[in-house]
Amino acid sequence: MSSHKSEEIKLKGPDVFQAKVAEFLAGLVQNPKPLIGFGVFLLVALLAGYGIRYFIGHKQEVRRVELSKVDQVFEEEGKAYNKAREALEKKRDTLKAAQPKPAAEAKDAKPQEDGPEIKALDAQIKELKPDHAASSEQYKTFYVANPKNAEGWVAGLKYASFAAEQNKLEDAQKILEDLTKNAQGHAILQTQGLLLLISILEDRGEFDKALEQVNVLEKTASADLKPRVLLSKAQIYYFKKDFANTKETASKLLADYDNTPEADRARSLLGLLPE
Repeated sequence: MSSHKSEEIKLKGPDVFQAKVAEFLAGLVQNPKPLIGFGVFLLVALLAGYGIRYFIGHKQEVRRVELSKVDQVFEEEGKAYNKAREALEKKRDTLKAAQPKPAAEAKDAKPQEDGPEIKALDAQIKELKPDHAASSEQYKTFYVANPKNAEGWVAGLKYASFAAEQNKLEDAQKILEDLTKNAQGHAILQTQGLLLLISILEDRGEFDKALEQVNVLEKTASADLKPRVLLSKAQIYYFKKDFANTKETASKLLADYDNTPEADRARSLLGLLPE
């Protein structure tokens, strides 16, 4: 065995490592090409990393711009609604001002009853709603094209909300079931989606599915949302005629969140339970 080899065996672990590094560096001094190659590789890797980040950021910015265009359509629809409502209110107020007023000295004067034209205008004003048909379809299209990112989830929520108002409950439910699964990494958007989905499922009488979604929400809900979640859960049990779980859930709500509006509703719910 050579003296060099004997000396290497006597070295401790870190010293052996240091010796290997020293040999490696000495070799690089004599032949710098590997070092240059490593430097080029590192530079390419860094540039690739920045390139991917830029690409992702660019795609996100493109999505935000596209979503803002749909938001502008939504805002224009709101402006059109406000303009139509103001016109009707102005016409009604003009007619009211032109009505003959009772004499000031008349005894037991009754308030002037509105004429049929004014009543018709009041009915029109009450029935008038913003027409978001165009923007809602664009929100839906945007969501279908972007179901895996936050911009798409925002669009999906806006579409589902409008669809629910238009009683398109089945369509809204499908969007929300997909959205709430995809948005698990975004607590706020997932929570909003679950709340709307639970409400729709209750309206459609799908209480088993509603209970499943409440259980999902209960695991992630913030402290201030817990009373609302427990109340929804108790109500669903009641609709399912599962009175034992209704009582247990409502009682938990009262025990943990007694000073909340939901607690008052829980008391009312307990009062409906059969003896």
